[in-house]
Amino acid sequence: MTGFGQGTAEQNGLRVSVEMKTVNNRFADVRLRLPSEVAGSEAALRRLIQGRVRRGRIEASFTIERPSQEARVELNEALVRGVGEAADRLRSELGVQGELDLSTVLGLPGILEISSGEGEDAAGPLAQQALKAALDALDADRLREGESLRSDLLERAGRMRELAEAAGRRAEELPAGIRTKLAARLGELAKGIELDPARVEQEVVHLIDRADVSEELVRLGGHLEQLARILSKPDGEPVGKRLEFLLQEIHRETNTINSKAADLELSRHALDLKLETEKVREQILNLE
Repeated sequence: MTGFGQGTAEQNGLRVSVEMKTVNNRFADVRLRLPSEVAGSEAALRRLIQGRVRRGRIEASFTIERPSQEARVELNEALVRGVGEAADRLRSELGVQGELDLSTVLGLPGILEISSGEGEDAAGPLAQQALKAALDALDADRLREGESLRSDLLERAGRMRELAEAAGRRAEELPAGIRTKLAARLGELAKGIELDPARVEQEVVHLIDRADVSEELVRLGGHLEQLARILSKPDGEPVGKRLEFLLQEIHRETNTINSKAADLELSRHALDLKLETEKVREQILNLE
């Protein structure tokens, strides 16, 4: 599910801010952008996110603002000398042309070390506080989208139930239709020939049994009831994976009904149900 959240935490002038967003994804994919001061808290920050967001690609960006009087910038002189010596060797031994300039040297990782004094130790705990606030805002944003999706899914689940009921009514009419069609067909093909009534009845029973989808319809009805129950009365737990599995079962029963259908109308109901199931499956991919 998509969502956006912001959070901040401050102590003694040290301020940590978090912006995070989520987009649809079948799995949990957490991506963090952390300043060096809170890099040591990465594992704890990931646990906080994964405890609240179970599905989606999550991007969280952290920024730190420090009191100006506390900030100190130190030059890593040993690293600068090493870079200069390496450049001299490239020119003298390998004939590489070019000069080092100030902007290139300062842009090298580790050349400048920024320290914020005592406030640096507080950055990790503040980052966790700010993240919790951002997660609260994210949850509220995702909840609004979730309610909209739930309304749409309930409407589609109702449509699926109507299609299943129509398929059930048509399935009840099939035995009589099969018997009538077989009698008419035999009447055309066996004119003047006396047929064994017992043998004819045996063939009728065989055809009816092959086209019987009552078991599939019962299971399908149970799955649809469970689908509506999960959507109508959420228990606070993630539902995306549960609904995906349920849709797989509904899809399986619908395919079986369609393959056994010896009737155009019943097959049409099954195909319409299959199409509606695919639409629900697409929406469920957006749910946690």
